Amino acid sequence: MKILVVGGTGAIGGHAALYLQSRGHDVAISSRNPPAKGAGLEKLEWLQGNYLDGTFAQSDLEGFEGIVFAAGNDSRHLPEGIEPGKDADAYYLQANAEKIPEFAALAKTAGVKTFINIGSFYPQILPEKIDSDAYVRSRDISDKAVCALSDNGFRAMSLNASFVVGLHEGMASDMFDAYINYARNLYPNIKPFGPAGGTNFISVLSLSEAIAGALERGTGGTSYLLGDENLDFAEFFQLFFAAAGNPQQLPALDEEHPMLPDSAILQGRGNVICYEPGTEEAELLGFRRGDIARAIQAMVIDFDKRIGTVKPVSLGPDAASMPELAELAYRYARANDANSPEILRAIMTDDIVIQGPGFKIEGLDAVCDVPARLQAFYQRTHHVVHQLLADVSGKTASAETYCTAHHILLHEDGQPDRVLTWHIRYQDRFVKADGAWRFQYRGLLLDGVALRQLDMPVPPPQL
Repeated sequence: MKILVVGGTGAIGGHAALYLQSRGHDVAISSRNPPAKGAGLEKLEWLQGNYLDGTFAQSDLEGFEGIVFAAGNDSRHLPEGIEPGKDADAYYLQANAEKIPEFAALAKTAGVKTFINIGSFYPQILPEKIDSDAYVRSRDISDKAVCALSDNGFRAMSLNASFVVGLHEGMASDMFDAYINYARNLYPNIKPFGPAGGTNFISVLSLSEAIAGALERGTGGTSYLLGDENLDFAEFFQLFFAAAGNPQQLPALDEEHPMLPDSAILQGRGNVICYEPGTEEAELLGFRRGDIARAIQAMVIDFDKRIGTVKPVSLGPDAASMPELAELAYRYARANDANSPEILRAIMTDDIVIQGPGFKIEGLDAVCDVPARLQAFYQRTHHVVHQLLADVSGKTASAETYCTAHHILLHEDGQPDRVLTWHIRYQDRFVKADGAWRFQYRGLLLDGVALRQLDMPVPPPQL
């Protein structure tokens, strides 16, 4: 079957596209921006389009036998400047309740035979929220409107999934990457716990299997409620800690979690969503069960492959201090502490890579965004550069640079200020061009971490 996956560069759509291709389907993907390299999506036919702006023409969809629509909007997709409230409510109702059925109708006019909408489980599980929550209402309207288009020549249905867990190999997710780093104690300012309550989870592989089953055997006009495992949020985070090599029993606390805020728990913190998908539906769609732990383990393995490891530089017996290279380290520290990306542009190559525990930043533009990101995460940073030993070979050099990096955490009302200190050995590589040395690579080896209270409140910055 020739299939178009709309939202095909996202976590759900991207996985579905590659899974359907593995089953022999002829798959194309559509998104606003071209797919990143690494997961294999860049090898698929790509159609640029944005259903919200009405950029798809009927001719774009002609020739496709099936469409998988995985581009619905939730709180993660709110445009910049739109905050939760009336503006967000209006956005959800337009993006989901209005534009998704319009796109499905266009697909029907174009001669598409099967349309799969990836919806949300909330309207079926929390019907009492339909009137009070605009997001849930928007999903309910889009689900019913898409299914209402179904007839003898157009099978339209909705697969309404619970909390989807997992990624295709090679794909990245800010949320899941953060969960892995959290499980490895890289956010020591966030204690290990789960917020009270829980929900149903389904792996992205189970969802892709259900999509394939719906394309082959699904009944038009049907809203399928999908789900797999019922877990407390503490149990969910425990799976990340176990997969990341840091197994421990996490408590369930009745307090907001920075990585799973109350705004993301529609049933309310402390409440539990618990259900089993229909046996007949699960058999019809053919998706696996009990897959959450495996999905999380696979993400951790792939995360480590993507990030890689920092390899120590090899320094010979003649390695020595080199003032020119030490000067670059001083300027790098100043750039981050003073939020001065222009300094970074002057001391780094265009293909600069900065790598450390839980992160890998590639390219000059991305690296120049780091100082501003540090300002968002910390009140202030204070980098102290110590010794540097270097080996120079013509126009290239390797060095090990010692550094102590102090990160003053954001202030919490009623709490003393705290500082997170990293003891670092940078594994540096440099190149010389046009008479000037520049960083080409900085690998961060972390020798130790300390978290302590400050003796005095932090004064305003004097930069």
